Amino acid sequence: MSYMNPLHPPVPSNIHSSYTALAGAYSAPASRRSPPCPAVTFDLHGAPSRGLGVLMCELLTRSGGALDCILVGANDGVGAQMSGSLGFRRVNLKILWPGYEHLDRSHPLDIYTPAGPLTRGQLAVHVAHAYARFIEELQGYPPAQHGASWRFGNGGIGFNRLMLSALWNVFDDIWLAEVVVDFR
Repeated sequence: MSYMNPLHPPVPSNIHSSYTALAGAYSAPASRRSPPCPAVTFDLHGAPSRGLGVLMCELLTRSGGALDCILVGANDGVGAQMSGSLGFRRVNLKILWPGYEHLDRSHPLDIYTPAGPLTRGQLAVHVAHAYARFIEELQGYPPAQHGASWRFGNGGIGFNRLMLSALWNVFDDIWLAEVVVDFR
C-alpha cells in the first residue's frame, strides 16, 4: 500500500532530482587506519614447541636478568615494532575474558621508555601485571552463565595457570593478548 498525499500529486519518477539538502552536511573523518603490526610472541627457552607461552606468575617473580634465561628474545626491542606506521608511543591492551565480557577493560601500555623501545621481557611483565589487576577487579563479579567454567578464584582458574603466548594488533593502537590456560 502506498501513501497518497491529498495536498500534492505524486512526482513522476522521470523528473526526480538527485539533489539533497543533506549533501555535504557530514563528512566522515579520514581514516588513519594503519596496517596491523606483526604479533609479538612469548616463548619459553627449551619448550618443546613455539606458541605454548610463558606462565604469567613466572614473569612477575623473575628479575630482568632471570627473564633472559626463560624468555626467548627477552631483550628484543619490540616496542618499535608495535608503534606501527602511525608511530604510537602508547598502546592499549584490551582484556576480554569469557563470561566477563561485560567488564571490558583496557590498560594503557607505554611502549617506549627513556632508554628506548620496550623489550619483549618488559612488555611481558607489563601484560602480566595488567592481567593480575584485571583478576583482582573481578573478585566481586560473578561470570555470566555461559562463562561459569572460565571464572577466576574460588575453585576456578588461578593466575598461576595463565600463560602469555602472544599479543595481536587488532586495530591501530589496540592489542589483545593470546592467553593459554593450563588445565592440567
